[in-house]
Amino acid sequence: MRTRHQDGWVEERGSRVKRWYGHYYRYLIDESGKETRVHVGVQLGEKSKMRKFEAADKLRKIIASVTKAQPKPSAQTLVWFVRERFLPMRQAQWASSTRETNLYHLERHILPKLGSQALCEIEKFHCQVFLNGLAEKGFSFTVVDHCRTMLKAVLEEALEADLIGKNPARKLVNPETWESEKLVLPKLQARVLLESLSFRDRLMAMIAAFCAMRPGEIFGLRWSSWRGDHFQIEGTAWRGSLRPGKAKTKGSKAPVTIPNVLVPLLQVWREQHADASPDVLMFPSAKGTPLRPENWLRRRVKPTAKVIGITVPVNFQVLRRTFATNAQGQGNAKDVQAHLRHTDIGTTMNVYTQAIPESVRKLVNAVADDVMGSTPEPISGRIQ
Repeated sequence: MRTRHQDGWVEERGSRVKRWYGHYYRYLIDESGKETRVHVGVQLGEKSKMRKFEAADKLRKIIASVTKAQPKPSAQTLVWFVRERFLPMRQAQWASSTRETNLYHLERHILPKLGSQALCEIEKFHCQVFLNGLAEKGFSFTVVDHCRTMLKAVLEEALEADLIGKNPARKLVNPETWESEKLVLPKLQARVLLESLSFRDRLMAMIAAFCAMRPGEIFGLRWSSWRGDHFQIEGTAWRGSLRPGKAKTKGSKAPVTIPNVLVPLLQVWREQHADASPDVLMFPSAKGTPLRPENWLRRRVKPTAKVIGITVPVNFQVLRRTFATNAQGQGNAKDVQAHLRHTDIGTTMNVYTQAIPESVRKLVNAVADDVMGSTPEPISGRIQ
């Protein structure tokens, strides 16, 4: 492919949100040696976050990344496209956890099976048989669906680059797969577990159980995050590192209601610390860095659960799901969605219905008081 020393050109687009949009040409050579010029457009970023010269510089880098020696169509394999085109463009947009998951499914499942095939030869048949094979091997719906989504995204990018005529993965369907049990803790077992943990561990477990926060949010809490009757997500933790300003979604940064039963315990916890300055973590490791959720569960929570006879594998998903289950009858579905900070009520009703903050507070306090005021019952599992 020839470049003709092009820099492309940048224009402003959008009515409500102004964005920079770049243009350049690609020169493709088919099997017969005939050259064809193809226009390519690419979105560069929001105008409010990027000046025009920065957008132009970004476009030049994109052009440089795609105008390397272009292999013949027969050599344009899926693995070549993923590693030379798709990942250089898309990896930077992924959060650390998303990047790890996406790369795992690409390297573990998709590329070993389809990577050696030429892009132009991949058909819907190959893609569907690939997904069916995963299901036959016993992989869960989550794994199969993630592979379907990744394969569709990769081939859509190849379509945008005019390397294929259509996306063969666009209408794939998920085969029948097994669903993992969605376990929850009965409220009386939850109370026994919480009361059996040490003070610090109990606080973190109560935040997980009643504030229904994700592990990265809990271990990323700083004293400035505590605003009296709610937490404000100011960042998250990932693999022992703090990521200020980062959250799973924009909606995840919404205030998180703290039940009344937890507030005095947090006050006691702060009084026990000489340094409770705003930037200090609320629950740091011995080194002052964020705790790793898997280590905390393995060392502190699971041994306690085993001693008191709880057979449900306690983790953060179980605690979040337990809150949602115990919330039934305490508030409406929109309140539960607001507290869990789900983007779509389909993951908790209509997206246009607005949550009433006071009703959310009533819901959270009702669940916390109901659990902490319960009397013990025999240990038994429960499935949602």
